[in-house]
Amino acid sequence: MLPNNYSDQEQAIITRFFKSIPSDICASLTNDQRQAIETAIVTNTVRSEHSVDIRPTIGFGKWRYYAVLLAGRDRRSEKRKNGSLSLLCKSLGIIFGVILLFMSAVLTMYLIKSALGIDIFKHFSFGVWDAFRNTFIK
Repeated sequence: MLPNNYSDQEQAIITRFFKSIPSDICASLTNDQRQAIETAIVTNTVRSEHSVDIRPTIGFGKWRYYAVLLAGRDRRSEKRKNGSLSLLCKSLGIIFGVILLFMSAVLTMYLIKSALGIDIFKHFSFGVWDAFRNTFIK
């Protein structure tokens, strides 16, 4: 059974963990192994050190939703911080952001040019200004 030096929340997490392990494997663990596993679970879940730890819960009827905001010093291993998937995601995010920013700047400049009545090519228009004016400036 669980020692009394764990809080109710910690005991619930440990119990849920051991229920997820097949009973024959769980029965084969020694007391030292169980204690080491319990300590690792509590250290890596409940007692994690964060400067900001906000965990609000919002209920809508019979459903409950939660959000977690954690912030603090990055103590992850270098391998985990600089994994190839993480680097790929960061690179794609930066490229997508730069393209989106560039397209927004071009669109803004085009709308300003059209609003001022400046025509670069006579009798040619992309129709963006007309669509913008009909949608937003009725």
